[in-house]
Amino acid sequence: MRILFITSFLLSFFTPTYSQTLHGLEKIIVEKYYVSDSADAKSKSGGYLPAGSVSYRIFVDLLPAYRFQAAYGVPGHSMQIATTTSFFNAEDFGTTVANNLSSDKLNNSLLLLDSRLSVGAAAENYFAILKSDDTTKSLVSNGGLLSNEDSSAGIPLVLRDGMFPTSPVSVVTVFGLDSNLISIFGKTNHIGKGQVFSTDNGSWASFGGSVGVHPMNRVLIAQLTTDGELSFKLNIQIGTPDGKVENYVAENPIGNEILFQGLTFPLR
Repeated sequence: MRILFITSFLLSFFTPTYSQTLHGLEKIIVEKYYVSDSADAKSKSGGYLPAGSVSYRIFVDLLPAYRFQAAYGVPGHSMQIATTTSFFNAEDFGTTVANNLSSDKLNNSLLLLDSRLSVGAAAENYFAILKSDDTTKSLVSNGGLLSNEDSSAGIPLVLRDGMFPTSPVSVVTVFGLDSNLISIFGKTNHIGKGQVFSTDNGSWASFGGSVGVHPMNRVLIAQLTTDGELSFKLNIQIGTPDGKVENYVAENPIGNEILFQGLTFPLR
């Protein structure tokens, strides 16, 4: 049996139809966004961020006119995001979902590195794009926080912040994720070692579906900052240009589901 949605509420958002031509997902991109340094670790705003922490951004790269609809876990296809240490959450103005992140507080702040879920937004009034696709002026001030130029993270944030100004942005809708689970991406930082966000009965979704900034149809679905080793196993649903759906899973495909290697990180 092919499982399309988490709950009947999700069914009201998307029509569960099937496509014979299943190729809308091109790849999953894990962008190494920033590596923190000792100056960031000394910051008094936003909570303690260990030097050497890495911020990753996960993008779904789609063919033109396809729409990201949901990242989900269902029985037989669990979803998991984990680190061997903990995820960084900005304790002053951090949020669980990117579209609620206050853009007027991003300049010279660790808030830009907050761990959060998304369906396209980097923050309110900003859509997320790869730094390599960014041609706009960065919000990050040279000489302040987030000024590290670690070559492993590519273009420094002081030059390109990977945010494209636009309004409105796509809004995250959460299904079946209880408050304790989703609090991993809240405003409180975990002290112990090893955090896991896992569900086989929940999702975060985009009502109507999300498309990327033209010409690249790349949709950010999560940003994760940690000083540990990141891993994830995801399942996603996308909408086709003709109103059908495609479901991609990390393992054990059933029926018309498509096994997609990039939904597991690191690659096995």
